[in-house]
Amino acid sequence: MLPGKEDTQIRDFFSLYSGNTYGVYLPEIHKKWCCGSSEGWLVIVDECTEEIFLLNPFSRAKIQLPSLSTFSDPRDSSDPERPRDCHFIVKAILSSNPDTTSKYVVMAIVCNWQKLSFWRPGDKRWNTLTTRWDPYEEIIYSNGLFYALSNQGPVVTVDINSDPILVTEIAPSVEEPILTDRFYLVESLGDLLLVSRIIEWQEEDDRPLPAYKTVQFEAYRLDRMKIKSIGDQMLFLGDNCSISLSSRYFPECCRGDSIYFNDDYYEGYFNSPSGCHDMGVFNLADGSIKSFYKDPPIWVTPTIWVTPQPW
Repeated sequence: MLPGKEDTQIRDFFSLYSGNTYGVYLPEIHKKWCCGSSEGWLVIVDECTEEIFLLNPFSRAKIQLPSLSTFSDPRDSSDPERPRDCHFIVKAILSSNPDTTSKYVVMAIVCNWQKLSFWRPGDKRWNTLTTRWDPYEEIIYSNGLFYALSNQGPVVTVDINSDPILVTEIAPSVEEPILTDRFYLVESLGDLLLVSRIIEWQEEDDRPLPAYKTVQFEAYRLDRMKIKSIGDQMLFLGDNCSISLSSRYFPECCRGDSIYFNDDYYEGYFNSPSGCHDMGVFNLADGSIKSFYKDPPIWVTPTIWVTPQPW
């Protein structure tokens, strides 16, 4: 899904399969912030009204969630009702597709402290967790558990069905490659992978500020064994819930052993005249990077992967 435009309620979707861009009438998300894409649904925040909701962009089904005001804000406990902007939710994912079950959970990384907070159907407020591994930078759902990557390095599981909620460290810190800017968790062929993304800033004479671009990815299993190939699999990484798909289903348009990535480097695109632009395809076999979207304009807000179900 491409960023929205000020003057239209049409949202553009670029298809990797066809190479075409399609406009979809989505007034529900006009001038609103998308903080997650998971199970075919978007997680949307309206900064003006503090509204949070799930939206299926293909059926336009909408599910209301408790508003931003229902979070407890650890940044300022003396004023729990202080206004929160749209970036209060760093990233949000779903455990299951709401179209197929009512027993799903929305898990989010929230606020500057990047704590975990979750909501289940029927809850009136968001439930924020405080753990010794705070803060967190990545979350995924697999085999009945949420997995979260701590900024301190370890990977933990979160079992919200236990009483009390059980948070368990399952993998120690990894020795970070130099200049790593992002880590992602993604399940591929039954294995949970940790993927690092390395970004470089580049000085250019004709720009007042340096531009940035992704130059490398590295993939590891949770036992910290480095992976040289993922076979015919393709990883899709960004602000979405990271996923892995087989290229055998898309032989005309996609290639395996590759990482398709979006620009989720908000530290960069909010402070660079280049805007949101850093996206492409990284080939694990030879380390090359190619564009999948030709001549992108300068966007202020990020692009995000949207995967229709049943994929």
